[in-house]
Amino acid sequence: MVYIGLGSNLGNRFETLQKAVYQIAAEVGTVESISRVYETQAWGFESEAFLNACIKVNSKKNPFEIIEILLSIETKLGRKRIESDGYQARSIDLDIVLYKDQIINEDHLQIPHPRMEIRQFVLTPLVDIAAKVTHPILNRTIEKIEQECADNSNLILWGDKLKK
Repeated sequence: MVYIGLGSNLGNRFETLQKAVYQIAAEVGTVESISRVYETQAWGFESEAFLNACIKVNSKKNPFEIIEILLSIETKLGRKRIESDGYQARSIDLDIVLYKDQIINEDHLQIPHPRMEIRQFVLTPLVDIAAKVTHPILNRTIEKIEQECADNSNLILWGDKLKK
């Protein structure tokens, strides 16, 4: 199983997230479950609010294949990467949050996703679909990590739900 975080804060955010889910289903594997969608303020920079969600995907692909596919989907959905030291607004952001119980620490791929444990915009939707999953480094469930997270960002439940 691979857990993927999705975020968008430019354009039609919800539509972009939905297109990403469809593309992931077509190119990565079967979407098993989808979290609720949350609106959150930009984290670490000034910008429009994000919509965030997480999905659980059953895939036969390895994480290196998956990250290449996700980067390609981001490009197809209008993401333009700009060399910068900080965060930036984006039409779509797709991250591998967890891949089975693997730990990978390469230049272009870190699993579990670094700093996920300090970000409610990742943890809250992840709890929706993976509350009892254990973080392979912290050895605590996602639910426990979310409860202990010091990030007090205000997450607003979005009315619409993403479809598989």
